[in-house]
Amino acid sequence: MKALLIKDWKLLMSQKQFFLVTIVIVGAFLFTARNPAFVVSYATIMYTVFTISTISYDDYHNGMSFLMTLPVSRTDYVAEKYTFGILMGSGTSAVVMAAAAAVFKVRDTGLSAEELLLSVMTAMLVAVFFLAFTIPVQLKFGAEKGRMALMAVSMSFFVLGMGGAALAKRMGWKAGDLFEKVEEAPLGMVVCAMGAGCVCILLLSAVISLRVLKQREF
Repeated sequence: MKALLIKDWKLLMSQKQFFLVTIVIVGAFLFTARNPAFVVSYATIMYTVFTISTISYDDYHNGMSFLMTLPVSRTDYVAEKYTFGILMGSGTSAVVMAAAAAVFKVRDTGLSAEELLLSVMTAMLVAVFFLAFTIPVQLKFGAEKGRMALMAVSMSFFVLGMGGAALAKRMGWKAGDLFEKVEEAPLGMVVCAMGAGCVCILLLSAVISLRVLKQREF
């Protein structure tokens, strides 16, 4: 798996324009935003997206067939993609969190460490959902068909979300009440709950991805 991680890291290093653009955008947001939640989420998701791009690179010109002739098992391949995605997401979150803490301290916005940590955990949760959802689809359908499948499923989730929100409103449930309860809960409990949820989601997604990859013929 180490060789696969190095391969994907080399691919990342070749995307200098991607680095430059995201750094400029994140820097601009840090100096203009009042809350770092969006900035951390944006940077984390942008760099996590690159994990999906590496799958497209692997599929290009039958590259996956070549990879499978090397001493790399399909289990190793799936495990490496999730590991790379987690490293990219957590590493980006840590760097942006440190930058946000420094910038917001200079600007004296009164941002607390608890708020910043909660923003990072929320960003990681979003990144985990993205990885868990897109990696199996990408492995199943490939780059072109996978893009269409992701759009279709995303639209389905949007429709279900809107329907669920309308139903909750009709039944008198308020999302604000849920957020208030989360804010009132101890920070350690919230972080542990988010961490456990991320692990469960990734494990389930990895099992699905491995099953999908084992069914492919190269």
